[in-house]
Amino acid sequence: MKTLQLKSHDIRKILIFGESLRENPKTILFSIPIFIFGILFYFLIGDKEGVAGSLGHMGISFKNYHKHFLQKDFLLNIAYFLFEKSSLSASGEGKVSAILHAGQTVFVLEDFKTAISKYKEALTEISKEKVTTGIEGYIFSHLATVEIKKKDFKKAEKYLDRALKVLALKIKEKPDSLYLHIWFSHLELTYGEYFLAIGKKREARVWTEKAKQRAEKYDLKVRKHDVSKLFKRLGENTNMFLFVACAGYEVAIGKFYL
Repeated sequence: MKTLQLKSHDIRKILIFGESLRENPKTILFSIPIFIFGILFYFLIGDKEGVAGSLGHMGISFKNYHKHFLQKDFLLNIAYFLFEKSSLSASGEGKVSAILHAGQTVFVLEDFKTAISKYKEALTEISKEKVTTGIEGYIFSHLATVEIKKKDFKKAEKYLDRALKVLALKIKEKPDSLYLHIWFSHLELTYGEYFLAIGKKREARVWTEKAKQRAEKYDLKVRKHDVSKLFKRLGENTNMFLFVACAGYEVAIGKFYL
């Protein structure tokens, strides 16, 4: 038992090392052999969760490489395959996360029908696995993103409202949770996308500024990049009036928001 615990601790370090390589765009490719080693190691000690985690992490590596360097569909197809395999062995939030990543991947491929199916599958697994982290709010935010692309703004608004209710409550319970701030910043950006799509640029700027402030406070590198892209689409940089507007908006939705 002592040896198994040591091995599990060692592999956790391996996956953390692989993740650190993956999050730096310059070293994404170096993370892949680390995760392959993780798959083999976990397989040898009979740990299905470890295999699932390694598969999922490697899927994110391929997805990130597509995002930053080579926009070829085959990379996303590999990532989708890995997420699907990961979800078969994973349990709890790991299973939900693998299914969510699969949905995110086919969304980029513009297979909106499959993306919605995967997001709803992830919501079902939350109930089955009794996950209480608030990740369903993040999934509702992704469902809203799909509906915005489809121009079904009524459905998008419904999902945004559900996401806001879940994440605002959870972040009050755990204000130091980095994951919750990552999820909430995605929701704020999605609100920005929603208001931009329906022609309300002022509201879009307000929500994008909220995402910017959260990304800077918690050093969310990917989100900073996403914020920059949305501000460019809005055609303006941030202005001082945004801070006043943000305060007004917080009063307006203060029932749910921070």
